[in-house]
Amino acid sequence: MKSARAATGKNRSSGLAIDLDEIAATRRSLREARHLPGYFYSAPEILAAEREQFFMRDWLAVGRVEELPNPGDYRTFEIVGEPVLLVRNAAGALKALANVCRHRGVAVAEGSGNAKRFTCPYHAWTYDLDGRLLGASKAAGLAHADIAGCRLPELRCDTWGGFVFISFAADGPTLAEYLDADGYRASVAYVRPEDMVVVDTYTYEVDANWKLVPENLADVYHVDVIHRSTFGLTGYRPDQATAELTLTKYGWHKEYVSGTMAPDAELLFGPAPWLAAHEKGKLFAFSAFLRPNFYLFARADMVQPWVAYPLTPTRSQVIGWTCLPKEFLGQPAFKEKVTILKAFARRFAEEDFSLMRAMQRGFASRNFVRGPFHELETMIHHRINRYLDALLGDGELR
Repeated sequence: MKSARAATGKNRSSGLAIDLDEIAATRRSLREARHLPGYFYSAPEILAAEREQFFMRDWLAVGRVEELPNPGDYRTFEIVGEPVLLVRNAAGALKALANVCRHRGVAVAEGSGNAKRFTCPYHAWTYDLDGRLLGASKAAGLAHADIAGCRLPELRCDTWGGFVFISFAADGPTLAEYLDADGYRASVAYVRPEDMVVVDTYTYEVDANWKLVPENLADVYHVDVIHRSTFGLTGYRPDQATAELTLTKYGWHKEYVSGTMAPDAELLFGPAPWLAAHEKGKLFAFSAFLRPNFYLFARADMVQPWVAYPLTPTRSQVIGWTCLPKEFLGQPAFKEKVTILKAFARRFAEEDFSLMRAMQRGFASRNFVRGPFHELETMIHHRINRYLDALLGDGELR
């Protein structure tokens, strides 16, 4: 990864050595820069540093509030190897707990559902909805255990715009501070995601590094090439897609012109009430990126965010949500129209995933040469360079 003579920079927390000479070409201005070396998308040591520098520190989007509407509703998942239990407690508050029993580490819950308590399947240690240990089987034999004070570790959990975020960091900025450090809440406010409801949650696994997902979503250059059969010919103008782009310190936001994410760009339910009078009309489109991996898209009638989490250096889990205004829920043929939206989302997603898999294979080739940035790759260039800032320990959201 680095030559004996190359200058190196080190991530302060992980000690990861980066060849600064090798990435110097990526650090140049857009017209002179080249993409990252291929190993950034496959090296285990890169992922290990990303785990500590991003996923164990930043705020991470993990779901929608309406997915857990009732006390006792829960869902389990893993983020970079860390098991998490997300639950709505008896008082109605969302809690994020480490899904790791305090005895032998077994997960105390699996899948999703509704429960009054969680019992470890190994030795029947039982916890309440706040993670407090209620009891252990044959507790008299646990002579040195602090049963009364035992509980599942609690992660920080908060909500914004109807989305649930967690943080593995014990301290650092609150979610509000994290969002406002880059003006994210202010830039997204007018599309009103908090006034929408999720109608589809779709989860994929793709044989590609997690960074390729936000990079692909920021790629204006490819839209009218691989998406011609879906939304690439529905009013989208690649040459104008960055005309209203605002690059921020850690991400970006932009308004642009594009049809909605449905066949023939049809507004199946009409526009969102608060966007009905927008000057772009049915071709209103907006996107905003929040590090490390939350990419929110809005159209005249919906909000459709994506996140990507690494499973291995070359395999990722991708989650997308389609959210519609609550006013649409009572419209005629609601379920039938949502079925159309679901099928369309999966169709255009697979168009992207097929190319991400192809890129990942290309990175492994001995003939891979990292190409130059195109002027339509402005957001990717910005994203990669802010990523490098944080990977090397220069990010300030800590």
